[in-house]
Amino acid sequence: MFDIAWSTIKNRKGGFVAAFIAVICGSAVITACGVLFVSGLLSGVAPERYAGATVMVGGRQTKDVKENFDPYYAERVTVPASVAEQISRVDGVEKVVRDHSVEMTLQKDDGSARGEPVPLEHPLYGHGWSSAALGPFELAEGSEPGGAGETVLDAGLARAAGVKVGDAVRLSVGTTPQDYKVAGLVDAPGGGLDRQSAAFFTDARAAGLSQRPDRLTAIGVLGEDGTDAGELAGRIEAAVTGTDVVAYTGDAIGDLEFLDVGQSRGFLVMLSASFGGTALGVVVFVVSSTLGLAIHQRRRELAMLRAVAATPRQVHKLIGSEVLLVAATGAVLGAAPGFLVAGLLRDAFADVGVLPADFELSFNPLPAVAAVLLSVLGALLAGFIAARRIAKIKPVEALSESQVEKGELGRTRKAVALALLGLGLVTSIVLPLLIPGQLAIAGAGGSLLLLMVGSALISPVLVQTTTRLLTPLLMRSKVSGYLAAANSTANARRLSSAVVPLALGTAMALMQLSMLNTVEVTAKEQAATGVVSDYVVTSGTTGLSTDLAQKVRAVDGVGTVTPVARSQVLITYVEIDKPVSNPFSAQGLEPRDLDRTLDLDVREGSLDELRGDTVALSRIAADTARLDVGDTADVDLGDGTHKELKVVALYGKGLGFGDVTLPHGMLTGHTANQQDTALLVTGEDDGGGAGGKVESGLADLADGTPGLVVQSPEEFGAVEQGEFTQQSSTSLIANALLILYVLIAVVNTLVMATTGRSREFGMLRLIGTSKQQTRRMMFLESWVVILTAVVVGIAIAIPPAVGAALGTTGQPIPYVEPLAWGGIVVFVALLGWLSISLPTRSALRGRPIDAVYATE
Repeated sequence: MFDIAWSTIKNRKGGFVAAFIAVICGSAVITACGVLFVSGLLSGVAPERYAGATVMVGGRQTKDVKENFDPYYAERVTVPASVAEQISRVDGVEKVVRDHSVEMTLQKDDGSARGEPVPLEHPLYGHGWSSAALGPFELAEGSEPGGAGETVLDAGLARAAGVKVGDAVRLSVGTTPQDYKVAGLVDAPGGGLDRQSAAFFTDARAAGLSQRPDRLTAIGVLGEDGTDAGELAGRIEAAVTGTDVVAYTGDAIGDLEFLDVGQSRGFLVMLSASFGGTALGVVVFVVSSTLGLAIHQRRRELAMLRAVAATPRQVHKLIGSEVLLVAATGAVLGAAPGFLVAGLLRDAFADVGVLPADFELSFNPLPAVAAVLLSVLGALLAGFIAARRIAKIKPVEALSESQVEKGELGRTRKAVALALLGLGLVTSIVLPLLIPGQLAIAGAGGSLLLLMVGSALISPVLVQTTTRLLTPLLMRSKVSGYLAAANSTANARRLSSAVVPLALGTAMALMQLSMLNTVEVTAKEQAATGVVSDYVVTSGTTGLSTDLAQKVRAVDGVGTVTPVARSQVLITYVEIDKPVSNPFSAQGLEPRDLDRTLDLDVREGSLDELRGDTVALSRIAADTARLDVGDTADVDLGDGTHKELKVVALYGKGLGFGDVTLPHGMLTGHTANQQDTALLVTGEDDGGGAGGKVESGLADLADGTPGLVVQSPEEFGAVEQGEFTQQSSTSLIANALLILYVLIAVVNTLVMATTGRSREFGMLRLIGTSKQQTRRMMFLESWVVILTAVVVGIAIAIPPAVGAALGTTGQPIPYVEPLAWGGIVVFVALLGWLSISLPTRSALRGRPIDAVYATE
């Protein structure tokens, strides 16, 4: 059977080339998703400042969720200082190093109170001098810090700042500066620090700077000579009681040193898992459509086989063998480019800031193997479905249907199509009304495939309907129009194979654009209308020191100051009988006079009660976790601290300000730097004007405070959109790959459908139709295909867009950018027209008689 299949492939290259290209591209997409997933599990960054440690001990940075992904905490999980004493008693431990780390900014001491900031390529962290042994760092010049007013800088930082031993520098934690004398310089291990800069202080000074002397960033362990690091790590984890710690060894220490690496791995796992499922569905759908068209074009040949006594089983085996040869070859060839595609995705994610620039992918062969298996299995299933009808009908009926398409669709096909369309509408629109929140938003996005498959099943009917509506216009061209109308009606199944991928590309682009625009525009509107203060005080450093609020309150004319802190928390709830912990953006606020500085659009409850163990939730977060005012929310703060919090209010402006609002002290007490993001300032004048004295006082305060910036509410709202832009860009990058694949499939299918009609073109020319009339006929047919695809694409994009709008904004009207939608429609129309007109011109170049007999 494989010999016959190979012979058929060699002599029917046109149809098989299209399927071959679809499988190659599909395999590349699936491989890329697999590489991202494996990288999320295995990849990492080698340690720098902890490179000399035998074992490093830190808090567990993930929450253990049974039967689900373990999400990462947004802040560093610190370790009680008492743990160091327990570790020191473990066999094989030579030395225990307590590490306090705090993020800082550097200013040159230029004589002014504010100081000139030094631009640095990497973040700067301050540490205790004893932790230099973990590098190990070696003194290159000068001496170790001898008092609270001295510091030792790494040599790379000193060069960037243009300072030397004996110079004075100003180092700030938040907006709190301190002048230090540079006592010495150290050389970093391995030739330098690539991801950070380091400043060392006395251990006592470092503990004071960290705000939490009773908590350690990490604990370094230097083992005795000959001690196995893995065995020592196991003994340490067994010996530590009363807290959940993790012992790291080797390159895994990089996960403890650089939190962004672990968080990036978690991001890749979740993104590739969700995106990979969608990608697999789209690939199978496109490959099925392409193979269906290829087999449809061979129905005369397959009917002849049935007429000469080929059994249904033999027809299935023949088509299965052909598909296996094409799919296996295409899948193997497509796997290698998939690694390149994964690299391009990694670079794109790094450019928008969701991955570190030095994050390396793990190029494991398993994604390629999985992509080949999935691509082949998907193609075999598609081939079986496509061949099912031609294989089961009687030989005489097969010959009849090979000449003229069957007019009516089967009852089962219609029923399945209506069921899928109905389910798609329910999932996209009804689900957000019944079960709002993130689940409804995800369902609305996933409903597109249901609507697309349902539309594909009845696409011949849609083509015939479009043809009937366009017939009066088509008939204005007597010969070409008549032929176009007759062809479109009689060969609706063939044209529908061209319509389906074109409609899918249109729908995916429109839906994605609408969802992103709706979220972004709503977030901007909420941020713009939510800040009702006169001024916003922010910082160009690591943040605002929490004592700055009192200094601002002391400015003459200031009436209300609301400090705002930012972080991320996890809320645990049950979703479809399974516990999940999802991250939500969070802010910390003081409720005193909050209505004078911030309007969160409170729907239920009151923010005045935001004290103690309480929380306020956005409508989306509350609906997602099925919580209401008075309920208890299961919350893990940014550093992993677990809280059971009473819900005291629900508000509407979650997209603009975060889905979770906590008491200010609770949130800042569990962040790494314990600093504020902004201060919202309103003057004593209730009429809305803060007065010149407030503006002058804030300007004076900014002149004497490192990094302090005074903004208008409008400027602050524009800056706050960076997070939403980043999220939108991430989603756009992931979906752009799928849309590109669909566009390739569109061109592939349309070219195959057109070139497969060479014999028909030859027959038309032999009976007197001119080349111009034939090209005109195809031009008119192309508009039947394009209009059907565009209308279907818009129709199936609208329900998911409406559902997503309901889930995110509570309103059923999504944001539509007319120029962008029009641009997508014009691009799709141009792509469809070129993919039909160019192959038509190519097919008409030869002699008609050659075309007629070449395909016999």
